[in-house]
Order: sequence, then C-alpha cells, then structure tokens
Amino acid sequence: MNLIKDFSTTTAILLFAQSEKVESSLKPIVSNSKQNVLLWKKLNGKVLKTVQKTQLSYFVSNETNQVGSTFGEKITHAIQEIFTQGFEKVIVVGNDCIALKAQHLFQAEHDLQRNDLVIGADYSGGAYLIGLTKSKFKAEPFKTIPWQTKKVFSALQNLYNIQSIGFLPSLDDCNSASDFKKAIYHLPYFSALKKILLSFLFVPKQQDKFESNFIVNHYYTTRFNKGSPIL
Repeated sequence: MNLIKDFSTTTAILLFAQSEKVESSLKPIVSNSKQNVLLWKKLNGKVLKTVQKTQLSYFVSNETNQVGSTFGEKITHAIQEIFTQGFEKVIVVGNDCIALKAQHLFQAEHDLQRNDLVIGADYSGGAYLIGLTKSKFKAEPFKTIPWQTKKVFSALQNLYNIQSIGFLPSLDDCNSASDFKKAIYHLPYFSALKKILLSFLFVPKQQDKFESNFIVNHYYTTRFNKGSPIL
C-alpha cells in the first residue's frame, strides 16, 4: 500500500475495500451487471471523499495489494503495514456503510486517545468502523475473528475485554438489496446519493428515461413529502 497523504499525526485511515468490478461480482445488488458496477463505483468514490474530508493520512487496500488467503489475513496484514510505517493508531472502514460521515472518523480519532479499541457497530452484528492502537493490537487472534459474519462485533469485544473500548453510534451496513433499501430511508431528504440509489434499486431496467424519472420523483413525493396537506 502507498501512503496517500502525509500530515503530522499518529493516526491513519485504512480504506479496506475491493474495486468496483470485484465488489460487483461479490455483491450483485442489482440485476443489471453494468449498473451494479456503477453502484459500487459510486460507493467507493463516496467513502473516499468522506475519508479525504478528515485530512488524515490514509491508505487504500484492495485486491491489487492485499496479502493473504483469508479476509482475516488480508485485513491484519494491511493494518500491520500501516503500523510499520510509524502510525500509532489505525481507523479501518469499508465501502458499504452509506451513512458514514467524516464526523464518525473524527470521533473515532478522538476516542482512540483514551481507548485501545473503537467500534462502530452495524445492525447485523458486524462493524462498519474499527479503530485500533498499535500498542494493544493482537495480530494472531485478530486474524481468527469470524469476519463477514454476525459475530464480528462480539468477537472484537471479547478480544479486547480487559482493555478500554469506545463505541460509535450504530449504522446500517449494506450487503444486499434489502439492506440498501432500508438504509436509504436514513439519508437526508435532498441527498444526491439517495436519488442515485433509488434509481438503481427501484427502477426496472426495461423502463425508458421518462418513466424512470417519473418513478423516482413519484417515490420521493409519496414516501418523503412532509409539507402541508393539499387543500
């Protein structure tokens, strides 16, 4: 991995996610393959912009530079590489939490000043953010956490049970179409990302542009209109 930015801080962010082509093949959220690639490209771009807003040093780890045969081995190696470069704290995020904001990353950085582990839990037992300190990082047991399951959150707590742990607000992690449909309700009403996701998830691919715009706009009007009633 290459260092993207170099600021005078002991904390770095690790964006641990696959490219849109690989992610699309692993998570076919929409039936149209081209749309699915575009969806993950949008999500990769969105989380990257969120990371950049913090102005912290950050690393991107994907299939081109990951080392190991299992998810646990790959994420552990990526974290160790950052510690090797002199950073004392690492904040790990993926690309499938559409509600992640820079403020969550700032809070994680702040909480790592007094905690050995910071977790942002998702609603399925996983974690959308993991903050770690070099001094308390346990590489071997970290590899064996049941990654990509509903036991990640509890396993992390058990691993750090004698150390101090900080907790961020729970957010939706999106790994299926139903996850995305649930998560978009929590996005701001005028969110550009919300409209894009609606166009991917709620518009049948056979419809033309006019029909697509009608359905998306109709969905906004009927499901989110909170204005005055019609007289």
